[in-house]
Order: sequence, then C-alpha cells, then structure tokens
Amino acid sequence: MLAGTEVPPGTRADLALSVAESYTGHPTSIPVAVLNGVESGPRMFVTAAVHGDELNGLAVCRELLDSLDPRELRGVLVVVPLVNVLGAQLHSRYLPDRRDLNRSFPGSTTGSLAARLARTIIDEVVVGSDVGVDLHTAANRRANVPQLRIDTSDPRSLELAIAFGARFVLDAAVRPGSLRETARAAGVTPLVYEGGETLRFEPHVVRVATHGVLRLLHHLGMRDIAPPPAPTPPLVMHESRWIRAERGGILDMHVSPGDQVEVGQPLWSATSPLGLERTTVKSSYYGYVVGGTTLPLVAPGDAVLHIAIPGDRAPLEDDPTDEEDVLVEDAQNA
Repeated sequence: MLAGTEVPPGTRADLALSVAESYTGHPTSIPVAVLNGVESGPRMFVTAAVHGDELNGLAVCRELLDSLDPRELRGVLVVVPLVNVLGAQLHSRYLPDRRDLNRSFPGSTTGSLAARLARTIIDEVVVGSDVGVDLHTAANRRANVPQLRIDTSDPRSLELAIAFGARFVLDAAVRPGSLRETARAAGVTPLVYEGGETLRFEPHVVRVATHGVLRLLHHLGMRDIAPPPAPTPPLVMHESRWIRAERGGILDMHVSPGDQVEVGQPLWSATSPLGLERTTVKSSYYGYVVGGTTLPLVAPGDAVLHIAIPGDRAPLEDDPTDEEDVLVEDAQNA
C-alpha cells in the first residue's frame, strides 16, 4: 500500500502524493509510480530531481517505466521521477523558499514546505524499502562523469554498487539532512548516482543509470533479465581532490571527463581575454577526471577539475558542487 492505495500483484498504479497547497488553494502533489510484482520480493525505490534542476534522473525514470512490466517483477518498485516538483517548475535546484530539500530530511508533518515534502517522501517511499537509488547530476555550471557515491566500508553498499556497473564508485561522506542519511537510518541501503549536468537530458548519462537500475533489479532477484554487464569492472575510489585555479582567465582544457591523468600532466591553461598571458596547471595526482566546471572562465580559487585517486581508504574531499556537498553560499541560502 502507498498513499492509502492498494496495488494488487502484477499491476502498476500511478499515484499523486499530496504535500502542500498553492496560494490559490490548489493541491501540490508528487507523481509516483508503484509496480507490484506477481511474487514477493525486495522493495526498491528510485528517486530523481530532489534538486529541481537535475533532470537526467527524470529521463531515467521514464525509461524504466516504459520498459518494465509488473507481471515480470518480483517485489515492489517505487519510482518518483520529480521529487522536487516545485523546484523543477522553476528550473531551480531549490524550493521556492530557497531551501535545499536534500538538507531537509527526515522532515516534519508540521514544518516548512521542505520539511513536509521530505517527511512525505520518507514515510511513503523510503520506509519499508530495502534498497534505494537517488539520481542526481552535478550542480549548475558543473558536469560529472557517471558515478556512484556510497559508503565503501559497507559490504552491502559496495556489492550493489558493483552490480550497478557505473565506471566509478566513490567513497562519500554522509551529509546531515540528506535523503541518503535518512534512508540509512531507516535500514535502507541507498546508492547515490551522479551524472551529467543540470537542465538537460544526456543520453549516455541516462543509459548508464537505466542499465544500472535494471542490473540491480536482476541482482536482487526482482527481474529475470538484465542488460549486459558493464564493459569494465567499476573502479572503486576512496579519495578525491578538487584542483582549483591559482590565476583567473579563459580556460583551455587539456583533459576530458573520464580521462586518466598522471602526475605532472598538464590539466588546463588559462589566458587573458587578449590571449597575452598563459599559465598551465599540472596534476599533482595520479587518478581519473570524474567531474569539473563547464564554464570557460575561471577566477582564482575556482574549482576546475575533480580527480578521483586510487589508494587507501580516505574520506571523499569536500566537493563544492555535487549532491554530497554544496558551496558555502549554497548552504547559507538553504
């Protein structure tokens, strides 16, 4: 049962979770699809657009709902394509009151709009699930290579991340107030997918996530068929660094997303608008480019490239853009 609605075995129900009202008194609701398999099995949720401008996950949810038949499933799959429906309407990461929904969990039935929305998602979608996949992109003016963010010290999380099949698996600290933190506290194994940019559908990013979720369904015994295995085993990274600009200028990148980089390899050069000055930044690390800026302009201190580093376990460095970390000014606005 979800939102007071019984979903018989072998059927799908498209529901609307009521969370608030507009100024005119019209209801604000979150669209949810529930696919109840013909046999018992695990329950998994897939959520997207917790940040309203991160839309690749919406495309993933559409692909899943177009391809899955509840008569071929065991267990229950709950799909929420637009969690932050109000932010999506405004093309904004945030809710209309500038709160960050992903710092508002577990929420409250009597709190702010963000708190009420968060509480609804926890009560109706997260609680009672065994596994969850929360789909994100990089924040505005950033791009991420498809990757999973998990606690790699948890064997169950690592097992599921490997089954998902994204190229990179990063060890990421749990942030207070996030959906991931609250899901873990509720006994759910959560995986956070990061891929691509805001405000667009990117076919490769969508395909990696769609295939990953379908592989998870197979791995959990919820579905008999699955996409082919990933072409290469995922690379598990326990450490990463953001490389920042020391001088301002116009960027000329020498590496691309997903590239392997060596110590001393040129990463980017910066010139003045007239092209009269040039400074080149070289890598201090061996690793892989897993994210970076999409802006061609840079100021001193700006985060330019995110490099994941093979090696011993260490906390993921504070990421100034993605789901697990936000800029100081973002946190102040939340």
